[in-house]
Amino acid sequence: MKVLHISKSNTYSGMENVAINIIKSMPENIESVYLTATGSIETKLLEADISYIGVEKVDEEAIKKAIEEVHPDILHAYEYDCSLMCTKVTDTIPIISHLYSIPRWVQKIGAKSIIYGGACKNFASIIIPDKKVEEKAWFRDKMEGKTVVLGVPFNAPAIFEKGFMAGNEMSKEKLAGFKSDLLFVGYLTEDKNPYEFIRIVNEVKKTHPDVKAIMVGGGDLGSECLELIGRLNLNDNIKMVGLQHNPYIYMNQTKILVAPSKFEGFGLAPVEAMAFGKPVLTSKVGGFKTNVDDDCGKICGTDKKPVDREAFIANINELLDNSEIYRMKSEGARKRAKELNNFDRYMEEVVKVYEEIEQHIGKSI
Repeated sequence: MKVLHISKSNTYSGMENVAINIIKSMPENIESVYLTATGSIETKLLEADISYIGVEKVDEEAIKKAIEEVHPDILHAYEYDCSLMCTKVTDTIPIISHLYSIPRWVQKIGAKSIIYGGACKNFASIIIPDKKVEEKAWFRDKMEGKTVVLGVPFNAPAIFEKGFMAGNEMSKEKLAGFKSDLLFVGYLTEDKNPYEFIRIVNEVKKTHPDVKAIMVGGGDLGSECLELIGRLNLNDNIKMVGLQHNPYIYMNQTKILVAPSKFEGFGLAPVEAMAFGKPVLTSKVGGFKTNVDDDCGKICGTDKKPVDREAFIANINELLDNSEIYRMKSEGARKRAKELNNFDRYMEEVVKVYEEIEQHIGKSI
């Protein structure tokens, strides 16, 4: 069996992490090729020794050419746009529409939701991270009978090893550069809300003048974040380190991970930080609402106010000042990471989806 994986993103984030893990975990009888836009994602693909086709832009023409080159049995399309493009280039190759998140437009009537809803009949299967994706979708009736709820693949032992082993090989002097009280991990975009992280640090500084924070990630708002850090006189408190090959070293060396996102899909970074026993403080959006609880950290927000700065500040101060509460949250984080560890089961289910599609093809011939 040959599967063509299709993603239009040229960067590495949660969805790309899912795709790469799926490809790396496939049995030998399933050959995988990744179609992607050229960019920083290529470094990850090369490191993982994944066969890929890089193009300037993933569009319908690029998908057609990739199909002609690969001759796939299945198209595995990630997110809405790629799923739609696949329906326009073939009506003979089974298409899997793999949804990592639930954009705001999905929940209301509009051009995009009408088009995707109409395209659902062309999908052999629709993989979703949570049943709520289907429940909130305006076109949920069109998805009926096609959805497979798989969550998001999370390999707690592998994550821990990447952070612990790499740090263990460093000198104490070098490792000191990775240490922080507060950590932000994510692309510097409006959805991830890096400005709010900076403002939270500014408030925490009033009670903890020497608080140390690190921001891991690149993105469009990088220069604006630097400007805000300078304007608030936080240059001695916040260090921006950009995109990192191994962000898990930073997770292992921090005290608290802070995620004040305005919007999230699954929200993988807090879950990864929990693998290191780090308490996590998040806003009340996306997957945070189901992955984070009072035992492993705190959701600092409400339905009416998803990002509550005062709640973030209060919980950070409590964790920094009360060693017993920190210890309990740390133990809770490790326990929660163990509960969420689903990697092997997830990969088995993806293979099952492929095999069921292959069997259906065989019956229809």
